Amino acid sequence: MPPPERWFIMFEIRTDLAEEMRDKAMSAEAKASSGEVDGVLYREIKKGDVKISTIDIVNENGERKLGKPCGKYVTISYPTAAGLGYTELTELCDILAEQIRDICGKVSSALICGLGNRALAADAVGVLAAEKVLVTHHIKENDADFFAKSGFFDLAALSPGVMAKTGMEAAALVKSAVKDLHPDVVVVVDSLAAREAARLARTIQLSDTGISPGSGVGNRRASFDRAYIGVPVIAIGVPTVVDTATLVYDALAGRETDASLLQKLSGLFVSPKEIDIIVQNVGTIIGYAINRAFHGNFSYEEMAMMA
Repeated sequence: MPPPERWFIMFEIRTDLAEEMRDKAMSAEAKASSGEVDGVLYREIKKGDVKISTIDIVNENGERKLGKPCGKYVTISYPTAAGLGYTELTELCDILAEQIRDICGKVSSALICGLGNRALAADAVGVLAAEKVLVTHHIKENDADFFAKSGFFDLAALSPGVMAKTGMEAAALVKSAVKDLHPDVVVVVDSLAAREAARLARTIQLSDTGISPGSGVGNRRASFDRAYIGVPVIAIGVPTVVDTATLVYDALAGRETDASLLQKLSGLFVSPKEIDIIVQNVGTIIGYAINRAFHGNFSYEEMAMMA
C-alpha cells in the first residue's frame, strides 16, 4: 500500500481557485525553505471583515507551480453568504464592483455571460447573476441619441445554458454573440469547485485569463478565453462544491485509511445545505456589482426595480 502522502495526489487538484493552488505551492516551497513561489506575486488588504488578495502569475514557473495561466487573480473572502443583511450585501457589492472596474480597465461595452444550469442550485450562480444585470444594448441599437444622453453603459447579457439542453458548447454560442455585438470585453460568471470546504460560498474569484467551465469537477468544456472568444475575457466565480474525497482526507488528517475509499469518493461533490439561499444572494451580489461597475452609482433600490 502506498504511503499516506501518496494517496491524495490524484485528488488534491480538484479546485478552480488560484489562492488554493498558491497555498499548495507555498507548502512545498516552505519545505524547501525557499519562500514565495518564483513567478508568483502576492498581496492582500482587508476592508472590515472582507479580505482582498491578489495573485499575479508572471512567468512559466508560476504557471507550472500553480497550474494556472499567467495573469491576475483576485480573491474576495468574506464570512458568509447565507445570512447577509442589507448593509453587508451592499458593502460586498461595492468592493466587488471596484475590483471589476479595475480588472476590466477602460472599456465602452461589455457582454455578461451567466454560465451554468438554473435547475441545479450549486450550478446556478452565473445564471442568477445574469438575471440581475441591467441590460442596455438594445436601447443603444434602437435609439442611439437617447442612449447617449441617458448615462447608461452599453451592456448585454446572455445565459447560454448547458450542452445537455442545447446540444452546443456554451463558448461557441458566446463566440457567435461576440461576432454580432462586438463588445470590448466579455465577463463570464460561473460556479466553481473548491479544495477546502471552508471556502464554499465565502469566496469570489476574479481573473483576466478566462475560464474553463467544469474543469474543477472533471467535466472540462471549451474554454472561454481571448484566444477563442476574440476579445478579453474576465471570469468571476464562486465555489459552491467540494470533492467528497478531500473532505474525508482532511477529516482523517493523514491517518492511515484505505486508498480505494478515496478513489470511490472522488467525483462525488457536496455543497452547503443552504445552497439555494446562498446562490440567490451571491447571484444578486455579482449582478448588482456588475451594474455598479459599468453603469455607475445607481442605488441598489433602483437596481431592484429595474433589473
